[in-house]
Amino acid sequence: MNFVKEQLPSQNEAELFFNNLPIKAQPRFARIKAASSQINHTTQEEGFIGVNSPIVVAFADGVSPENRKAVMYSTQFAEKYADTIASRKNEPMSWYQAYGKAINNCGWFSTNFVFVDHDTSTVNVTMDSLVLDIIAQVASYNAAAILPLLKNVFEMIKSDDALITLFDKNSKSDKVGSFQIVPCLESSQGIPVTVFAGLECEFRSLEGGAWFWKWKSSNLKVKKAATMINLNVDSYNRAEPKILEWLGEEQDDFFMSLKKS
Repeated sequence: MNFVKEQLPSQNEAELFFNNLPIKAQPRFARIKAASSQINHTTQEEGFIGVNSPIVVAFADGVSPENRKAVMYSTQFAEKYADTIASRKNEPMSWYQAYGKAINNCGWFSTNFVFVDHDTSTVNVTMDSLVLDIIAQVASYNAAAILPLLKNVFEMIKSDDALITLFDKNSKSDKVGSFQIVPCLESSQGIPVTVFAGLECEFRSLEGGAWFWKWKSSNLKVKKAATMINLNVDSYNRAEPKILEWLGEEQDDFFMSLKKS
């Protein structure tokens, strides 16, 4: 099933979607000021991690502040919307359907956003290497720029025990792991070029420390929702006021910067 449609909804369809959003639950995210001020200024390479959510967003050098906002607000909106519809742990397909509907109404579209099994024939594999492999498959000619960006961001997390603990806590439950990786470039026309990789993992045996980097998994079962997604800037700009209204005060508390202060 293709979760993000190839075509954007009409303006009337998008208005109907936003006018019928579910009532949002009370805030459940730590009030850590992300980088709302940094987003407004920087165009340098930078990574962000979810404060209470298993997501990492990475921006290459040169991505405009406007496009950074579009990516960060869209992804947190889609995730929070999906959380109101289904349990990601227990109903991943329904969760991704809801996520795709939300991100589509934010102005993003894709030609092949599907939720499928990923073959892991390797007996022992670390999750970061698996993610890089999956990103490389969908990024096509953009892989040459995206893979070094992700490696740099992963190194920033791996070098900080507190960040490792945060990501481990948010992404792993028992022997199930869930996370999203969203690296973003900007085209010469100023359009965000983004890969979305959402993975749901089940495993029987694990070895090591923090699961994403140090543990090796055998008998690994992985489902992936991985694709390039494209943004229609005009559609996003029309949707942004409603996105921010629904997110409320949490809009700047969802992410924290990986940049050392």
